[in-house]
Amino acid sequence: MKIFLTVLGASIVLASAAHATVLNFDDLEAGGKLASIAPHNPYAGLAWSSSWYLGDTAVAGYGNGAHSGTNFLTNGYGVNNLAIASTTGFDFGGGWFATPATNGAHASWINISAYDSAGLLIGSTGNLAIGASYTFIAANFSNVARLNIARDKGWFVMDDLSIASASAVPEPGSFALTALGCATLAALRWRRKMPA
Repeated sequence: MKIFLTVLGASIVLASAAHATVLNFDDLEAGGKLASIAPHNPYAGLAWSSSWYLGDTAVAGYGNGAHSGTNFLTNGYGVNNLAIASTTGFDFGGGWFATPATNGAHASWINISAYDSAGLLIGSTGNLAIGASYTFIAANFSNVARLNIARDKGWFVMDDLSIASASAVPEPGSFALTALGCATLAALRWRRKMPA
């Protein structure tokens, strides 16, 4: 039974990993300045509110802005709830957040709330502290229609978001990984039943 659970667990983890995408924004052109992400909408199949700004590490005060690569997103001035939405639903595993080195007010916490297509709250991370070094904020929200990201005040940067399609039907890769797990289990059981 222990072997069965181990094989099944590994199959599920591998199948889930096959669907995840990490959005690092490095395929967009920031050009050494901060600019609204609106011209890139929809990006990665998601609609980004106009108060999201794309930047790269060449922007003064944002040398620490990217968790990986050179690009990142940051919040617009005076905006409390920044939205990321989809008409088809998506799963959100989390993302990396920090405060930029720029002058001015810095956010001290981030709160990510997820809503379904009916506008009902799926869940919230609560207020989680961020600082100058990147911190991963885990969310694990499923079938999200809209994310709202709030902060107390000032600036924050965001990068490497874990997004997956909320498809109800697994992709062929999931079936293959699950079948591999079942075949391994069958082989182990068959070997155990063989006379010595």
